[in-house]
Amino acid sequence: MYVEQKKLLHEFKTHQAPGEILTKLSIPRIALQAVVIEGTSSRSLLSGPGHMTGSAIPGSDGNSVIAGHRDTFFRHLDRLKTGDAIYILRSGKRFHYAVLQKKIVQPNDLSVLRASKGSELTLITCYPMHFIGPAPQRLIIVAKRVDPEHT
Repeated sequence: MYVEQKKLLHEFKTHQAPGEILTKLSIPRIALQAVVIEGTSSRSLLSGPGHMTGSAIPGSDGNSVIAGHRDTFFRHLDRLKTGDAIYILRSGKRFHYAVLQKKIVQPNDLSVLRASKGSELTLITCYPMHFIGPAPQRLIIVAKRVDPEHT
């Protein structure tokens, strides 16, 4: 177990830029403004949406994956539409993303975690949104960075 923890810590350090500890997520359509927590453990997700360790740092190239509970921070995620704006604020910089795709997948579908060459943001929550108990599926929102200097 110690070796696995050490490996995960090393992977986290290679993805975490020095001094960058605060990421904010803003989605105007659903009036969401939240601080993104590092990690997606059950305990972490009680405090806010969680950045999946090992995925790209929000705002950088690659696929940055953020998960959140459907009954707290991501309760209105299903209202997003293609083209809707999503903003990441990190280290004083604002990164603009636009929703490309909304889809429903099975919980074991790991294709949503794939690496990407461009700058993508993948938001994940359980689905259906108003399901009682453990939800059988996942709602996935895929957004692409559209900052003028990044297009």
